This record gives sequence, structure tokens and C-alpha cells, in this order.
Amino acid sequence: MKLIPIVALSLFSLSLYGGMGSSVTIPTQEHMKYSFGNHRNHPIQKMEKNQYYKSMAPMTEEDIRNHLSQEGYSVRSIKLRDIAYELVYQVYATDSTEKNLKLYVDPANGSILKEETGL
Repeated sequence: MKLIPIVALSLFSLSLYGGMGSSVTIPTQEHMKYSFGNHRNHPIQKMEKNQYYKSMAPMTEEDIRNHLSQEGYSVRSIKLRDIAYELVYQVYATDSTEKNLKLYVDPANGSILKEETGL
């Protein structure tokens, strides 16, 4: 009986974001630990989550910032996110035409997985 809500939540998150195509996958147990429940907003839990995600990401935030700046983006902020069991960098940036963008970047190779405009 416990498996049904987990499967339903997983399908819901996949329907919102779809598969990003990230090279780094979050194990199910860690995804559940950091994504659900009242404890996820506790400061110690947030710190532990950030440290865990950073330990899984092959490229650091500075590497991503440098990679995107070489491609012509001006980076405003970077955050590691777990989206549908996949680890991605969520980057708010401006491109060469001064258009504000939200980019989802693969933490393994720096490739842009998804781009949203109008932010």
C-alpha cells in the first residue's frame, strides 16, 4: 500500500518536468528523504541536502559559471536541484541579447538540458 503514493508522486513530478536527461541520477531513498515531509524545510536538513547534492555533482558551481560565461551567458544565480530523480543545476542567467533565462544544466558536462524564457 505504501508503494502506490510513491509511484503516484513520481509520475506527477515526471509529468511536470519530464525527463531532463541529466547524467546524474539521485537514488530513490535520497530523493524521498530530501523531497517529502515536514523535515525537508529544517535548516540542518537543507544543509545536509546541499552537501549531498554537491558531493554528487562532477562539476562545481564555479565550473558551471565559467562554462556558461564562455558561451555568452551572464549568470545571476546557480542552485543544485533534484528534478524527477535527476540532479541538475538551475541557473538564472541573461544571454547576449539581454533576455532573462532559466537554464537547467547537466552537472556532469555543463550542457543545457532545458531553457525557459520570460523570467
